[in-house]
Amino acid sequence: MNKNRKITIVTAALCLITSLKAWKKKRTQQRKPKQWWIRPGLRNRCTSGFYSTLRSKLVSQDPKWLKNFLRMTMEDFDFLVARLTPHIYKLNTRFREAISVGERLAVTLRYLATGDSFSSLMSVFLLGKTTICHVVHNTCSAIFKALKDEFLKVPNTHEEWTEIAECFYQRWNFPNCCGALDGKHIAIQAPANCGSEYFNYKKYNSIVLMAMVDADYKFLFVEVGAYGRESDGGVFARCALSTALAENSLNFPPAKSLPHESDEMPFVIVADDVFPLKTYLMKPFSFRNQVMSFKIFNYRLSRARNVVENVFGICASRFRILRRPMDVTPEHATVIVLAICVLHNYLLIRKSIYI
Repeated sequence: MNKNRKITIVTAALCLITSLKAWKKKRTQQRKPKQWWIRPGLRNRCTSGFYSTLRSKLVSQDPKWLKNFLRMTMEDFDFLVARLTPHIYKLNTRFREAISVGERLAVTLRYLATGDSFSSLMSVFLLGKTTICHVVHNTCSAIFKALKDEFLKVPNTHEEWTEIAECFYQRWNFPNCCGALDGKHIAIQAPANCGSEYFNYKKYNSIVLMAMVDADYKFLFVEVGAYGRESDGGVFARCALSTALAENSLNFPPAKSLPHESDEMPFVIVADDVFPLKTYLMKPFSFRNQVMSFKIFNYRLSRARNVVENVFGICASRFRILRRPMDVTPEHATVIVLAICVLHNYLLIRKSIYI
């Protein structure tokens, strides 16, 4: 019995080895040899590509067109190049010249501005499709890493929160408000074998951007990557901001009396009715059997809360990739959205208005 079992095992092993060798040989025969190191149509990038030819002409002849192409002025572009150089600079080799930091940034900004496919951008910048894919993902990651500490910082002192609340009161007539909170679904192409995790109530696959903004349309906090099937309230319950607010680790200022009132009221963040009511989170009254005072309160709260909706609209208008499904993995989509958020704050602080 043992002898027959050994013979069976050896025979099975020999069959497996033979099958693996045949599969490897067949795969090697089917693999086509590489035809070229650089595609013939892309070999003139240094003399015919956008960054080396059209850019220099547009700077002097039509800067408005260039601003529309890159979604920022050349001054803002050059500042970004200087900030990103330590992160994405590459050295030339004996085989080929490295892609410059400016060209990497231009490719990334054009991708964010239009949402065009990598094949479409290949004909503009004369770079390979795979190269553009790597350039975009690496540059977006570098943008967020280089700018987040300066342009996407959560306030952490009483003075900073009080200044934001004063701005909300002056602009939107809502006192003791430290921010507006909401979530946005970013459409993506769902990865294989993910089931319904990214499938949301709007019948498309998405990831969730949870954001809090101030009265000047700047992001104060962003968190990206939650499944599209989750509600905004559920995403907020598990995000870092919810924990920080519950533990009061953000140093919210103490309660303060409202204008023309003597009663002290806590500082709050305004949100819509899908969020829970907390001492630090204010939502509107129920829409059933409202009296006039409730309607006035809801109107004022809606004015303050609409700031975050406006920010989402501004970002989607400047960076049109947010208006179409991203054909990338959820991890890469998360990095792209984070880069867009920090770029929005950067351009807003530098007063670079896109028209």
